Amino acid sequence: MAKSTEPTLLKRDFTFTTDAELNSLIAAHRAAHEAEHGKILAMHARQSLGSTKVRITFRVVEKKGGR
Repeated sequence: MAKSTEPTLLKRDFTFTTDAELNSLIAAHRAAHEAEHGKILAMHARQSLGSTKVRITFRVVEKKGGR
């Protein structure tokens, strides 16, 4: 049986006014990380830090090879 490894996790705090703004901030962060590191960020957890702040934990995922 293969030994499972712990996922690499990254945490990032976001300040927002609307859910639509938060979604666009998350999408921009994920796109920038993928462009810089060549790895995908998948949302792992969300923790509220107040009415307009949130801490998102992302799991780093390797990109699958192309055809």
